Amino acid sequence: MLEWRPGGIRCRVSLLFPALVTALLLWQPDGLAVSCLLASLIHEGGHLVAMLAVGVPPQDCTLGAFGMRIELGNALIGYGRALLISLAGPLANGLAAALLLVVGCPAAATVHLALATLNLLPAAALDGGEILRCGLALLGLEPLAEMVLRLSSALVLLPLAAVSLWLFLRGENPTLLIVSGYLATLVFFSDKCEKNS
Repeated sequence: MLEWRPGGIRCRVSLLFPALVTALLLWQPDGLAVSCLLASLIHEGGHLVAMLAVGVPPQDCTLGAFGMRIELGNALIGYGRALLISLAGPLANGLAAALLLVVGCPAAATVHLALATLNLLPAAALDGGEILRCGLALLGLEPLAEMVLRLSSALVLLPLAAVSLWLFLRGENPTLLIVSGYLATLVFFSDKCEKNS
């Protein structure tokens, strides 16, 4: 893993990332992989801009096999700022989609809209889950937030996994199946970590 620290922020690039990009380009040579990568970078850029705007610089940025992750570390930022930061990624994709539609790139706009929509689902591993948790906490329902988030995650991810498996068995692209499996794994391991801590 390559690592450097510009401005005190630890930035890391996994060696798997270039391998993944190469595999995606070979698998989908029509440019869809590049659109997905750019949409992901714009999404995380939206989070990054929001973090800097609300005075919460990131501690760690990692570009790995499953995209880019920006982490705050152990900073206590409050639910309002966390809500704004979580909304910023899907908002950046929504703005990019609108711009791409205006300039006549509907396929790339669809990628941005799909990424924004997926990230707004109320599941623990997604921005929508954090938006739900912070929203409930701001409404004074903080004690219920984790339980509601777990229930919401199950209600979202189980049908998503079922639909993606059905599509895969019909011969469709396996991308949604891979994404739903990845999200389910993230939710499962985040629950295990909470129980073990």
